[in-house]
Amino acid sequence: MLSRILKIGIVLSIVFLPKIKAENNDVLSPKSSFSVNITTLVPSFVNPFDPTNSYVCQANGVNETHKLKFNVSPLANLLPGNVFSLELSNDGFTVQANTVQIIPISTVLLSGNTFEMSFSFPNTIYGTNYSLRVRSSAPSAISTQSVVFAAYYMIHNQEIKLNNALGVDNVSFCTGSTFTLSIFDSGTSSSPLFYPDLTYIWKKEVGGTFVTITGANGPTYTVSTPGKYYVQTNYGQCTESSSLSKSRIVTVTEAGANSVVISTNPVTNTICEGNGVLLSLNVSNNPPNVISWYLDGELLTGQNTNTHNALLAGSYHASVDNGSCIAESQPYVLTPITFNASIDVISPYELAVGGSVVVTVTTDANTPTFQWFLNDNPISGQTTNTITITQTGEYKVKVTQTVGCIATKEIILVVTGPDVDEIPNLISPNNDGFNDKFKVPFELISSNNLNLEIYNSAGKQIYVTDNYQNNWPEDTNEIFQTKAFFYFKLSKENQLIKEGILTIIK
Repeated sequence: MLSRILKIGIVLSIVFLPKIKAENNDVLSPKSSFSVNITTLVPSFVNPFDPTNSYVCQANGVNETHKLKFNVSPLANLLPGNVFSLELSNDGFTVQANTVQIIPISTVLLSGNTFEMSFSFPNTIYGTNYSLRVRSSAPSAISTQSVVFAAYYMIHNQEIKLNNALGVDNVSFCTGSTFTLSIFDSGTSSSPLFYPDLTYIWKKEVGGTFVTITGANGPTYTVSTPGKYYVQTNYGQCTESSSLSKSRIVTVTEAGANSVVISTNPVTNTICEGNGVLLSLNVSNNPPNVISWYLDGELLTGQNTNTHNALLAGSYHASVDNGSCIAESQPYVLTPITFNASIDVISPYELAVGGSVVVTVTTDANTPTFQWFLNDNPISGQTTNTITITQTGEYKVKVTQTVGCIATKEIILVVTGPDVDEIPNLISPNNDGFNDKFKVPFELISSNNLNLEIYNSAGKQIYVTDNYQNNWPEDTNEIFQTKAFFYFKLSKENQLIKEGILTIIK
């Protein structure tokens, strides 16, 4: 790594200009033949993760300043214009080309002959066996090496995305095959792949604890068994310090009969229709997965994510095509949250001519409202649970639960009158016992007060009664020709039942 770093060159950190006074108080310059002995002490790393200071972790904005103390003796031998510089090596300063010169932030004389140098490591440090030494320029001298330590600049310190720019949480592979987890290459510093010298640590959950997968140190890992996995950047002893340079935990499932599971949170198997229940899958909707949702076996178009907001009751299931096989979930059945409502009259109900019937709704709905309709038209003022019906037609009542799950039920009641289609328009009064009388349905005459009017073809009324009993004609010889036409009108309590032409065949 160090071979990649360009030397910075000679750096001015501090200039120590000693002055030597002669006995006559004249200021003399030190002799150039003087030498100094520089002893490098243990470097002090600002590293809260390592109390023993055996390694250093640094990142942008994290542990950026470190200190090194060194002794110079004799101090008086330093020449004017002397410059102290700091050198870093990971091979014990064996190869000069691998030695990196660091620009000190400051160098100060603490006391006596002890100096303290403040500095930061370059962002290329990555590994073990590092050491430091100090060099003076006038006179030229090199210190002893510091203790050996590990050093890592955590150059990538953010979430690692797996397989795509969004990252994945759940993936599946087909039985008998594998699935490759891979660090997503964004082409920018957001991905650790931007830094080619980095290596990685892949981990798998075993018995509730994540353990390192031996030999898995590259940007990809091929999964052949289901479980939970994640990857983090390998920063040696600093790995756990870089808590951000890791991926989310990915749950890998094996695509089989029950590998795709639908769930709800909170768990429920009921639905207030219209309000919705969010159904979720245990797989991601990221490529290569292609998700389809079904309701009662019918494909729900446009529903291709790993969640679906169900608005209707029914049986839901989902399929996931991961490019190798298709796995399907078990059905997830949502039953509607509803209430009971009924009326005390059985449909169809036959209403007597001129009669009426009171219909009552019974319901356990929470704070219900009611609206009655006749032939799909709202009946003004009919908004209670009872109605008095006096005419035929199709009645409907809408019962709405207004508190809790807002829901509506409709109850239909068909109200009919006597079957006027059974009223004949042809009779043959020839005393053969068949069709001799003008007979109307029994229910019309059973309650009495049935009015019948008969007119001849000239418009003359020839018969009238307000209590018809299916007994006309009473005398056929007097009024009938071979063929005759009559007009009849049936009514009850001023309500017309039927009118029309009555043909007489003798």
